[in-house]
Amino acid sequence: PRSTAAIGSPTLSVLAVPLADLKAIKSSLGGTVNDVVLAATAGGFRRLLIGRGEEPPRAGLRAMVPVNLRTAGDHLGLGNRITSLFVHLPVAEADPRRRYRRQVSEAEGLKSGSQAEGSLGIIDLAGRAPPMIHSFLARSLFATRLFNVTVTNVPGPRVPLYCLGSRLRSVWPLVPIAAEHAVGIAVVSYDGTVFFCINADRDTVPDVGVLADGLRDSIEELAAVAGSSIEAARTV
Repeated sequence: PRSTAAIGSPTLSVLAVPLADLKAIKSSLGGTVNDVVLAATAGGFRRLLIGRGEEPPRAGLRAMVPVNLRTAGDHLGLGNRITSLFVHLPVAEADPRRRYRRQVSEAEGLKSGSQAEGSLGIIDLAGRAPPMIHSFLARSLFATRLFNVTVTNVPGPRVPLYCLGSRLRSVWPLVPIAAEHAVGIAVVSYDGTVFFCINADRDTVPDVGVLADGLRDSIEELAAVAGSSIEAARTV
């Protein structure tokens, strides 16, 4: 990954990584760019847990990952077709190659399963239910005990955008922190750069910089495993 540094509020850290670097990793190791994002996130959380003297859970951290189920042929359809997958981040795995393989295997298992359609089915059912039942189903589907962190990855414009002649240089995505949670991570690509934005609770995660540094170092570890020559990630 370009050079890295932290920005702004102690509750917010934004890391910028060339998209070409993430593509080089996935081309060498297999999987997708999203697998690289999740594996790097797992490495970042591993660093945070160890830095706090905690043992990373062997079952991993459970991430809620929003998924778009709309197909290319359905792009003009009305309404949202967004649901969530619950993905385990293998934070207990110390070896970056094995961590990546486990992340890819987890993703492949979810893709071949019916979790996404099942979640969407519950959402559709909730939308047709009376208000009281709708409220119960909605709270049950996204209950905070079901997951540890939200990680959302959204592809953005591939070309630079302009407003009144001024070029948009960067995009800082932001996902709200779920109730009773401490961290949310939003990822968006724009004009050849992928921006990781970590939104953390000020009181419970004063060491958000450790997470950001761990995420950056995890990308560099994956690049080394992949034999890729990459730039340095940088904090915006």
